[in-house]
Amino acid sequence: MTDGNVDANVATHPDDQAAAPAVSIVIPVYNQQAYISDCLESLLRQTFTDFEVLAVDDGSTDDSAAIIAQIAERDARIRLVRQPNGGVSAARNTGLAHARGAWICFIDPDDYVADDYLRTLYDACDVAHDVPDIVMSTCIACDGERKVRQHFFPASFTACTMEEKKPLFHQLLDGSHLQPDGFVTAIGVPWGKLYRHAFITGNALRFDPQLSRMEDNLFNIQAFHDAHRIVYLDYAGYYYRVSDLMAHTFGGIRQGTFHHAIDECASLLDAYGLLDDEALYRAWNAEQLNLYFQELKAAAAGHPRRLRDARRACAQCMRALRPRMRRIDKRALSRGERIRYAALTNPMMNGAMATLLWTKLRRG
Repeated sequence: MTDGNVDANVATHPDDQAAAPAVSIVIPVYNQQAYISDCLESLLRQTFTDFEVLAVDDGSTDDSAAIIAQIAERDARIRLVRQPNGGVSAARNTGLAHARGAWICFIDPDDYVADDYLRTLYDACDVAHDVPDIVMSTCIACDGERKVRQHFFPASFTACTMEEKKPLFHQLLDGSHLQPDGFVTAIGVPWGKLYRHAFITGNALRFDPQLSRMEDNLFNIQAFHDAHRIVYLDYAGYYYRVSDLMAHTFGGIRQGTFHHAIDECASLLDAYGLLDDEALYRAWNAEQLNLYFQELKAAAAGHPRRLRDARRACAQCMRALRPRMRRIDKRALSRGERIRYAALTNPMMNGAMATLLWTKLRRG
């Protein structure tokens, strides 16, 4: 099979009898013809060469698959896996099902990596007496021509105990935790990491296809909890394109996109006993409030022409969220957060906030 094409429904590959690579790189692809070539070419420049690439085309309607197939003809390490559109979680799971490497690396199709990216992360896996389950690093945020080096945490560290892992969980719930001003993203992303394949398999870790938001965080909550040893490197060899991946539609938020994910996250946090920690408890209450407040903003944005309609939509949003707001502990919120809480629970404050949001949106 010279072009690396594999059907997602086929469980084997002609090269499966060959020696397994050290690293399997999983790239979920949907309509990324503008970027996928840069992504793959950055992998072909790696100083570490013992890897395979599983580019999972998730039913793209553009030329993404053709571009991947063309590059795969030049390098047998690249495999194009096709499947009907099922979402990013389904695509990553398909990649996991086909992966043969000892380590799993996720890369998003509109991002790219430095030449020493795989070498740097893989070298951190080579621990003589205690191999980590996860090796993590940070990134360089790219917004057009502007590139800003990120620091998820102040310095490199190793975490084994639940106490040592608490900063990881805290940043999963509050992206600003231990980050400098101007941070762009946080540790909950699946990229910028190597996961030990046997660890993923042994703990049955998968991305939830039912989620269109927060699926990354939920995967990593489980992974961080189950990991015996986690290594964080304050190394930035991953180039993350901010503008495209941070674009969330208000339409999706208005439909309660986050609700299922919030419920799943709450179940995990409770099961792992993480909410017994005061700082994590406060962060979780603030995170829920922030997500619900985004729904209020979306409600206001849905009626840009008439304030009366925006106020009516915000009032309806407040009523719909009433059962969920009862789960938030107001005592755990800061003073500023309590204003948002009031806007989601008090009719008078709701109306005032609707007017404020609508006015800001009108002014751009």
